[in-house]
Amino acid sequence: MNDNNNPLIKVKFKGSRREYFCNSMEFPIKQNDRMVVEAERGEDIGKVLAENPCKKPHSDDESIFPILRKATNNDLIRNSENRIKEKPSFKFCKRKIKELNLPMRLVDVEYRLDRKKITFYFTADDRIDFRELVKILATEYKTRIEMRQISTREELKRTGGIGHCGKSLCCTDWLDNFEPISTQLVKEQNLPMNPSKISGCCGKLKCCFRYEHDTYSEFLKNYPAYGSRVQHEDKTGTIEKIDIFQKTVTIKFDEDQLEEFHLQDFENKIKVLK
Repeated sequence: MNDNNNPLIKVKFKGSRREYFCNSMEFPIKQNDRMVVEAERGEDIGKVLAENPCKKPHSDDESIFPILRKATNNDLIRNSENRIKEKPSFKFCKRKIKELNLPMRLVDVEYRLDRKKITFYFTADDRIDFRELVKILATEYKTRIEMRQISTREELKRTGGIGHCGKSLCCTDWLDNFEPISTQLVKEQNLPMNPSKISGCCGKLKCCFRYEHDTYSEFLKNYPAYGSRVQHEDKTGTIEKIDIFQKTVTIKFDEDQLEEFHLQDFENKIKVLK
């Protein structure tokens, strides 16, 4: 069901999984309300992230399921029971992975509200033939089994953690999707290419380089490009550093002398050479 005329509500599930749902019944919804939503061939439960309707950031042909009702006490009890059931299911699956000698690492288990599907999240270096494992799990739990291979970024998003900045990981708190990140984004912020400084907890480049990029690009429009040749009085040099927060430009003159200029002074006193 996909009706673009109905307001969409963003709902968060276990493991920081976020999806959009249609509030076609116009339920009075508040932030953090627990709502039961329609899922593929069943029902699931999640927490409302914002009470105001929103638009899906990427237009696609994916079906948008509706919100069915506000969670009842029975729904909440069943959801709590599911969280308890996930622990022994994790141990059982992990044991079977070892017995089958599969090169994969189990990360998390998620029961859907109606228990008509259990999803097992795992990481692996390559594609895994887990058909035998699925048969064992389906026989044990008598329900639909989904094995979902995730990246190291998605693993941290599900398990959570604290970033180098001292705050909760952005992917856990609010990022919906992972966008490509390149070292070019790091260079444009004039940061040293030190792996320990530019890598997040997942070992990949920090997500903040991606969503901060537009802001840096906008600020840098006021400055000449890195490496530009400039002249100050009778000296020539090269743009060595740009600090958009302090609004300063550092020039390395030909005599290896470093001198810092405020942006306003730079515009009045410095000539950019072609």
